[in-house]
Amino acid sequence: SGEYRATDWHHYGLAAPVYTHFTSPIRRYADVCVHRLLAAAINVAPLPAHLSSKSYMHDLCENMNRRHRSAQLAGRSSVQLHTLIFFSGDDGAKVEDAYVLDIDMGDVHDSPTMSIIIPRYGIEGRTQLPTARSADGDTHPDISYTKDDERHTIAIRRDGKEESIQVFDKVRVRIYAKEIQDGQKDLKIDLVAPALFTLSASATDVPGGEEVANADKKSSKKQRGRDSYKDNADAKSSKRRR
Repeated sequence: SGEYRATDWHHYGLAAPVYTHFTSPIRRYADVCVHRLLAAAINVAPLPAHLSSKSYMHDLCENMNRRHRSAQLAGRSSVQLHTLIFFSGDDGAKVEDAYVLDIDMGDVHDSPTMSIIIPRYGIEGRTQLPTARSADGDTHPDISYTKDDERHTIAIRRDGKEESIQVFDKVRVRIYAKEIQDGQKDLKIDLVAPALFTLSASATDVPGGEEVANADKKSSKKQRGRDSYKDNADAKSSKRRR
């Protein structure tokens, strides 16, 4: 949608000096107008009188573009409103899997952030990592970051421990609606796992994080059981060979 100068009417890929396009099947009044103009241009049907006025067509296109833009904004606002309603209240917060899309180290005085996507809800957003600087700009003694641009990873060293996250890694996040002013809410996304990247440095200190910690324990227990079974099977096989 929009208005173009005559110098921009061409299409480079098609090597056409004049080009236009429309959706098919026809679903919008804009497509109807294009069809009528095209039909008149190739002598298939006469052009309606009201479409022969350039000023009328200009105002008509302006109105259609304005209405189209308003509909887009209304749709986005509706999605935002119902998303905040869904994640509001005591039982509104959800803990879900997410995937890292990009990593931004931020400004000197900012903490790093990650862009993530949550497939279950189709939500994209940014989550903040623990700050490595104090309010006056001094380096936090217990937190440091190292970013590898070639491998698209960020490593955190915190309280003597180290852990890293790479783009497309699966993480665990908590989504909730936070009131930032009277009657005004904003959607927040906090990391729950890996634990070193959470704002509290402990998964069990984050609301919803206990679920992740318990899941990790169960996973570790299952893995130990599989390793023990494998060791016993290897021992029996070795004994048979002897």
